[in-house]
Amino acid sequence: MQQPRSQFDEMMEEVKMSLPVNQELKQELRQSFVYKRRKKSYSRIWTWTGAVAALLCMALLSTVFLPEKAVPRTEAASLHISDQFSLIEQLGEENSAGMAESNGVLYFPLLGKGLYAYGNGQFIKLIDGNINFVRVSPDNQQLVYTVEGHVYVYDLTTHTSKQLLQGETSISHVETPAWSPDGKRIAFVNKSIANSGLKEIWELDLKKGTSRNLGEGTSPSYVAGHHTLFLEKNNQIVSKDLTNNEEKVLDSGKYPSVSQDGAYVAYVKSQGDPVMEDVWIADANFSTKKQVTENHLSEAWDQQTGQIVEGKQQALNTFEQPTWSQNSQSLFVYKVFHTNTIWKKLMRFDLTQNQATPEEVVAKSIQALIYRDENYAHSFFNYDPGYLKGTNPRQVGYRITGSGQEQGQPFVDAETYLSYTAEPYYQIIKTHYTLTDGPRGFKIAAMDEQKSIEVSGAIGSVSLTVNGSKQSLFTMNDIPIDDQWIHDSFNNIVYNESSQTVWFTLKQKNNHDWRTQVMSFNMSTRQFIRIDTIQNVISENVIVDPDQKYMAIDIINRDSDYHTDTLVYNLQTHERTILSEKIQGAKPSQVHTRFWNHGKLTFYAHIDGRDVFFRFIPELQKLDTDNTD
Repeated sequence: MQQPRSQFDEMMEEVKMSLPVNQELKQELRQSFVYKRRKKSYSRIWTWTGAVAALLCMALLSTVFLPEKAVPRTEAASLHISDQFSLIEQLGEENSAGMAESNGVLYFPLLGKGLYAYGNGQFIKLIDGNINFVRVSPDNQQLVYTVEGHVYVYDLTTHTSKQLLQGETSISHVETPAWSPDGKRIAFVNKSIANSGLKEIWELDLKKGTSRNLGEGTSPSYVAGHHTLFLEKNNQIVSKDLTNNEEKVLDSGKYPSVSQDGAYVAYVKSQGDPVMEDVWIADANFSTKKQVTENHLSEAWDQQTGQIVEGKQQALNTFEQPTWSQNSQSLFVYKVFHTNTIWKKLMRFDLTQNQATPEEVVAKSIQALIYRDENYAHSFFNYDPGYLKGTNPRQVGYRITGSGQEQGQPFVDAETYLSYTAEPYYQIIKTHYTLTDGPRGFKIAAMDEQKSIEVSGAIGSVSLTVNGSKQSLFTMNDIPIDDQWIHDSFNNIVYNESSQTVWFTLKQKNNHDWRTQVMSFNMSTRQFIRIDTIQNVISENVIVDPDQKYMAIDIINRDSDYHTDTLVYNLQTHERTILSEKIQGAKPSQVHTRFWNHGKLTFYAHIDGRDVFFRFIPELQKLDTDNTD
């Protein structure tokens, strides 16, 4: 094995390999969250069992495919991030790790709870147990997973599990199983309890029922089309030739993960002082590599006391278990936040060969603010724009209205929509963005707010204000009334300038009963239209898609727990869809909108102690989870 390189050699190698790199996207989220601390759980030990034979027969009967030998279409250094998403906000309540993806469905374990399937509009528990790692077979028919040091295989067709390895708590335990590209072998890590925690990689031949020791290491990951295994050893990324057992050190790092097509390897690399981790992607032959994330320093925290350590800094994030999507176009990573406690989010990074256009850069900067991610929004600027994220009002939508060139520089015009929560206020800010093209792609160089439009309700009337000039639109007395129901207050307002339409929700009372009217007002005809009447709810937020085809309303139910839900209306037919009823599997306690994007509604639901993101496609009346666009 090669000896570790000197610090100077490593620095020069990184300079050389990073020359074509387009480093992008600061993605650190806000640091102000404080959560209760949780204790970690640990898996146990393994031994062989007689159950192996039955499982091997099942494995042999399943159909497998062998991926073609990969030829990278694009060097790793030339890849770009087209999007990043927070799929599951765990907020410290579970310590999930080792997820996997297949056909748009994510499989992820939650310690102490079980194994979940998340995708295609579903959030379903497949298996109970203290599961901490899972991988999908190459034919997408089986899952291999670990629980309490034992190894099992779950059949996705029959929905049954078979035990492969059984734990021995006093000797050793199994970690991080990985399928070979042909589905005939499984590599796994055996951690010895008796031998000072020695970790060795073993390979199980499913046909023969035999195993062999591949030597020390962790995090095995096969390379499709080659007899090669990537692994981690002594905090180094190592490739191992399985025909002659030769090893080659490629870089410092941990958690190597090879893409399904065998073209790229993702891993986590530490640099600097204080040490900061980031996710990197390299070609499978390490001809080029690129840093994907951009970590940054924050205040240091004492994990024992939960207090800030004065005068010290630490990395805000660490990263765990990068895992490729089935189509090798997305990378899933656990992004761990370190404040007074440790909590994490499951992130998805979409990779592309194409550089983002000026329109895409502006759109993504606004989307980042809608997602409440100030640091990610700042990554699209070539200067410090100051605080952008609103609290109340906050960004709830946007529309790109124009683009072109002026004085040799690209520009983009956009509208950003802002709204108060549970208050009758809506704002449209029209902004002119100027961009420059540089080594890191297009960046926003300047932005000029050109017009501000506000619609608000106060003291029984609704008014329109344009650049400070105010006019009254209508009063509560103008709205038709029903017998015995009294207009009480406006809750939410939305305005569209082109159609001169105002949508609003109105709370009404009848003694101790109350309800919400969903209505629209046409400024040209001065006509009110009732869209719906909803009993025993108040509205929290209303957003209308830019094409004015659909409206989404967050409501608070008048029950003991004040559960929230989201209603989606077809603005032509007034047909109503309740989003909580569209989610398959575990039912949410809360549902909230995020924003409309090209006629699709991104929203999130609070299920089993975490926020899970979904996307509703009203024209198809279906959900997806936007996992593998």
